[in-house]
Amino acid sequence: MVEAWYAVWKKTSFVILCTLLLFGCQRLEKEQKAGQGEGHPEKVLVMQEEKQDTVVTKSISGGNYAYECLDSEEKQIYDKMLLAILEYRSNVELGTTDTDKMRKAYQALCSDYGGLFWVEGYVFTKYTIGNKPSDLLFSPSYTMSREEKEETQKKIDLVVEEWLSGISMHDTDYEKAKYVFETLIEQVDYVETAENNQNIISVFLNRQTVCQGYASAVQYLLKQLGVPATIVSGTANNQAHAWNLLRLDGTYYYMDTAWGNSAYLNADSGQTKFVNYSYMCMTQEEISATHTLQMPFPMPECNSMEHNYYVREGKYFDSWQPEAIGAVLKEAWNLGSNSVSVKCSSQELLFRLKEYFIDQQKIAEYCVGLTHVYYVESQQFCVFTVNFH
Repeated sequence: MVEAWYAVWKKTSFVILCTLLLFGCQRLEKEQKAGQGEGHPEKVLVMQEEKQDTVVTKSISGGNYAYECLDSEEKQIYDKMLLAILEYRSNVELGTTDTDKMRKAYQALCSDYGGLFWVEGYVFTKYTIGNKPSDLLFSPSYTMSREEKEETQKKIDLVVEEWLSGISMHDTDYEKAKYVFETLIEQVDYVETAENNQNIISVFLNRQTVCQGYASAVQYLLKQLGVPATIVSGTANNQAHAWNLLRLDGTYYYMDTAWGNSAYLNADSGQTKFVNYSYMCMTQEEISATHTLQMPFPMPECNSMEHNYYVREGKYFDSWQPEAIGAVLKEAWNLGSNSVSVKCSSQELLFRLKEYFIDQQKIAEYCVGLTHVYYVESQQFCVFTVNFH
């Protein structure tokens, strides 16, 4: 955490600035504390007038995972924050003095809404009467004007419409998740120095992003398709990271599109991209091997293999079946696919597969005309990937 502190004395008021790291990205939070003693009755009157004009907010977020994890007070704070951001308000009274609840509600809001590209953090003002806290005023930190936001949204909408033209609302939840996973990996490169890489502008307009951009875009696209998705965060290999929690047909899975964007070294020692489906619909056990969640609310059990890519696509093997495995390789080769993966139930089976098809070169019997092959062996997932080009 990087903090910069300064104090501006004006009777009983002072200002504190701090930079916080949330969701693996920088979000600016400024705190303004205004002390209201007996010598400042005019401010008390202003506050009373503002409270009379406070608009009662109605929730539009029911069913969103992070929202439903909040208590009733936190939900009201979340609703007020969201309304302020959507309506481009300069500030809104939260009706609370609890900064922990405020921060929790804001993190939940950012987890449920990946499309808020025009806001980056917030400023809050803490009011006190005497020594007693009175209220918190939430002020979103906008990165562009309302007009610029609307123009940017139009450009994003055109790309989203184009990218989602290949999938239907009538398709299954699994098909929608797979389509979004593949589309983002194919269309967007992982570039650490990408502009706007903490929001969806980097994804849809620049086609270069990092984990936060991928996770935000996954949530945004799946929401368009009616599939519940949440942005979650923590660390992966001891570095700040963001990925997604999905609900497919009522069952929860994790998906890490940034890590699904994989590459291997080709014959020219260059990197060739391929889709790593091991990171598509993951169980809690699978993702916990490399990822550590750091969320302020509980996560659901994720232990189903029903929508695992390899299970759904008939590429999962729990016994030695060389003819069936060979048929999977053959089909991919004949269709002109760039790569194909199969998953084994154990490392022993994975080793046997690699020895048979690669060391003994049996793959040539199924992929007629194949002269060279590249392969990726994942002992963590017991997945064997053959890259034909």
